[in-house]
Amino acid sequence: MTLLPGTDHIETERLLLRRMDERDLEFMTAVHADPDVARYLGTGNARTPAETELWLADVLHGYAIAGLGPLLVTRKADGKRLGRSGLSDGVLERDPLPGKLRRMWFFRTHVPEGVAFEHMPELGYTFARENWGQGYASEAARAVWAYARAHLAHPAIMSVIHPDNLASRSVAQKFGVRHDGDVEMGGRVYQRFLWPQSASD
Repeated sequence: MTLLPGTDHIETERLLLRRMDERDLEFMTAVHADPDVARYLGTGNARTPAETELWLADVLHGYAIAGLGPLLVTRKADGKRLGRSGLSDGVLERDPLPGKLRRMWFFRTHVPEGVAFEHMPELGYTFARENWGQGYASEAARAVWAYARAHLAHPAIMSVIHPDNLASRSVAQKFGVRHDGDVEMGGRVYQRFLWPQSASD
């Protein structure tokens, strides 16, 4: 996610959000390998170290070509890595076959050849299991949303959440998101929510 010139992070009361780099690979590998975390991501399977290494390469590429991507979330008090949140390069199929859900991918490089698509940033949040239930996801999501509304010219922002992920959906619903249909991603159905353009929408 693009940060303004002269800045290198987004700051909240407890958190710092910054672009990821290779130093974060070990932490993200552990997060993605946890079955309790991974069950609501992509295919639902825990990722191997090689898969997370490829994922981080996609993240860094996304920063370069789209100015979008998840940010590492750390705790200000001690610098501990907690998880990730940010605007990712969401890609939606433009013209699905009749009776089929729109397919979705993260990173435009994953779109099959010949598929017409459109971009819509996806506001997401994924935290290590030991950091759940402490309000970090809500605090990070609020900061990303506020930053996007104040500084980025995106006409719409979505969140894509697995229907069984009640905790993640609860975070999004605090901010007045509205359900706008379902999409297919990684062979599974996800609910798509649109974020309001302002706090009063």
